[in-house]
Amino acid sequence: MKKVIFGCFLMLSGIIGGSAWLLARSNLVERGAWSSMLNVFGFGSSDSYIIILFYALAIVGAVIAIMGLRKEDK
Repeated sequence: MKKVIFGCFLMLSGIIGGSAWLLARSNLVERGAWSSMLNVFGFGSSDSYIIILFYALAIVGAVIAIMGLRKEDK
């Protein structure tokens, strides 16, 4: 049960952190400067790596939670 809660916490914090950083990054640019939201991930800036790190944290948390659930079933 501890792994499930820990995995859910990691998943939730990764999603919230990544989405908040993405929203903050998109609000720094003037209106109409970007054609799409994918331009936030202009590789080379440290912000894009941090956003990807947060979403990778969410994926790792989901994997840990699923592994914890599968262990409890056995």
